[in-house]
Amino acid sequence: MLKPLTILFIVFVLISCNKSTVSLDTSNPTPSNNVPIIASQLKFTGNGFAHNGIYPKIYTCDSTGVFPGLQWSNAPASTTNYVVTMHHYPPTYPTEDKHVYIVLYNIPSTISALPDNSKSIGTFGINTVDKKNAYTPPCSQGPGAKVYILTLYALNAAPTISVAAAQVTMDVVMAGIRNKIVDSAVMSVTYSRP
Repeated sequence: MLKPLTILFIVFVLISCNKSTVSLDTSNPTPSNNVPIIASQLKFTGNGFAHNGIYPKIYTCDSTGVFPGLQWSNAPASTTNYVVTMHHYPPTYPTEDKHVYIVLYNIPSTISALPDNSKSIGTFGINTVDKKNAYTPPCSQGPGAKVYILTLYALNAAPTISVAAAQVTMDVVMAGIRNKIVDSAVMSVTYSRP
């Protein structure tokens, strides 16, 4: 009876010692499973809004609906270009797919801001509202605040896009940037229609 307990105690001590000596080696930027480390250093804001803020009316269908001005900083040195997306999950999700308002890729690393109504920087993918290669303003129906998610991705290589421009959706871009993301930043904003 004592012998199995002694063995169990020794195993427990060995496991505990092994766990206590495990440490994270932050000097090696490439983990053994080849998953890229996300730097989490990007700063991302908009003209008149920030994370957990209110999305300004001017960028919605209740006003002029222009592309929102965006700014960012503190990208990793390995960044070669950026991608910006904006989407919303409707109450019927996942029965109804996400609504996509911005798919903008091939933004050069020399750019750190997009002005209001930007149309000439980067390449637009299609939105899910009118299926055009352009920004479309949120116009969600129903009462109450809706949450819109803007995401900035810093990449170490251009997206791999193998379809025609008229077929470049958010999902296509996300597949094309897999394993190229060196950092990302999210802004969740809300808007309530009048």
